[in-house]
Amino acid sequence: MAKKSKKQNPLRAIRQQCLDCCGGSTKEVRSCTGKDCSLYPYRFGKNPYRKKKVLTEEQKKEINKILKGTKNEN
Repeated sequence: MAKKSKKQNPLRAIRQQCLDCCGGSTKEVRSCTGKDCSLYPYRFGKNPYRKKKVLTEEQKKEINKILKGTKNEN
């Protein structure tokens, strides 16, 4: 019977595949030369095409207010 695999998000699964391909060595993943591999841009477990969200000061204050409110409820 096949072993049930733990659910992973796609980026973690890609990272795991790269580690498997490179014999479990993070150093080898970093120095990978397989630039023609479709997983190459994602080998660090991050999406290089995703833009970082930049928050305004007003948005930061609102988030802090919400988070402080949830801390008091616990």
